[in-house]
Amino acid sequence: MRTVTADELLPLGAYEAVRDRFRARIIAHKRARRVLLGAEMSFLFEDHDTVLSQVQEMLRAERISSAAGVRDELEAYNDLVPEDGCLKGTLMIEVEDPETRERRRRELVGLDDALWLELGGHRCPGEFDALGRFEDRTAAVRYVQFRLPPAGRALLLDGAAEAALVVRHPRYEARAALNPEARRSLAEDLDPANGRSVAT
Repeated sequence: MRTVTADELLPLGAYEAVRDRFRARIIAHKRARRVLLGAEMSFLFEDHDTVLSQVQEMLRAERISSAAGVRDELEAYNDLVPEDGCLKGTLMIEVEDPETRERRRRELVGLDDALWLELGGHRCPGEFDALGRFEDRTAAVRYVQFRLPPAGRALLLDGAAEAALVVRHPRYEARAALNPEARRSLAEDLDPANGRSVAT
């Protein structure tokens, strides 16, 4: 999938003028791509547009306008854009109480080996970022990539094929089927027309 480039970003003043409409579109886009994994976790499938939104919001919040500053933000957030043939997203442990959240982070050590995407009979293991992995706990926010089989896009578009996120950990289990809207949105991610090789 193509990454976000500097020429796509609006200057701060121009962004302010369209921000409400832009954010409304991104919120609707994210709604289709957010999956609730039981009572304590959620997963957001990231793409070009979610990353574009995050960069624009960070530039606005930090009042960044220099070319070097913009470049740094693009470098940081473009890591969330999945590679061609893959899906990538943000896994969040959503426990409101701080003490309970810290306890759950310790209890969920080993989560890196307990999440996968089921797609048409294929099990695609989650590949977790190393930065959120600690010996005694897991980070509350983790970045995860799934490498799909060659027929991944066709399987997402095939309503008869199973598509679900699964967590199976000794201290937490959940399974969430992807709804048709999510499947269509993710299939767009895998459209060859959206690939990095096309954009370059």
